[in-house]
Amino acid sequence: MERRVYDQLEVLIAPTDKELGEKAAEDLATVVKAELAKKDEICIIMALGAAQDAFYAALRARTDIEWSKITVLHVDTYMGVANDRVESGASRMRRHLLDHVKPKAFFPMQGDFEPVEEELARYTRLYNELQPVLCVVGIGNSGHLAFNDPPADFDTRDVIRVVFLDEVTRDQVKRAGIFKDLEDVPHYGLSLTMHALLKPGRVLALVHDLDKAGTIKKVLEGPVSFMCPASLLQKTPQATLYLNKDAASQLAPR
Repeated sequence: MERRVYDQLEVLIAPTDKELGEKAAEDLATVVKAELAKKDEICIIMALGAAQDAFYAALRARTDIEWSKITVLHVDTYMGVANDRVESGASRMRRHLLDHVKPKAFFPMQGDFEPVEEELARYTRLYNELQPVLCVVGIGNSGHLAFNDPPADFDTRDVIRVVFLDEVTRDQVKRAGIFKDLEDVPHYGLSLTMHALLKPGRVLALVHDLDKAGTIKKVLEGPVSFMCPASLLQKTPQATLYLNKDAASQLAPR
């Protein structure tokens, strides 16, 4: 596995998706063990994207993670989509991982709750009370983290916001097969902010898509800019970005 450093960000490039997932799972397990050696229970934030498939398979295969002591928060959700719908992030997170590993608790955002201001306040309280120690994220085609599409707010100290999903993100969601038609993809979502995503003591970002190779080049070789939100990872020393060869294929040789 090749290791590189871009500014303050560690980048690991794996030959295969399987090795990418296993390395990220190993690093998550290491963090969890260290944190549970200091306290009885912890909280982590989890994302659900295509690159997480191999990662979640590796997590399900491990027997050294004490999930009964871990509470899970989610990075984002679609506005107007109830958690019991198959399209919801909460439903998909349960199917792919949480129904298998049985965490202490899972607190997803409620995208259909009204008034939305009360849901934002509830999730802010949860985040501040639980103080997550680790965050898992993906990177979208627009360079977004969670639903922080460009131009992202790097300065806010809010925990969660209502966000507008740009057309690049909505098209990515449609192509992933989460909704049948582009017209079905919501225009708004709830998302943890950049501040909330990058505040935990450890951040793991995973990307394996060939069609994101150009985005990854901007993220790592371009300037830090709110027009490419994930570029802020360059200034996040507690983060590691896990790539496969496809996602790393446009990076300049080292």
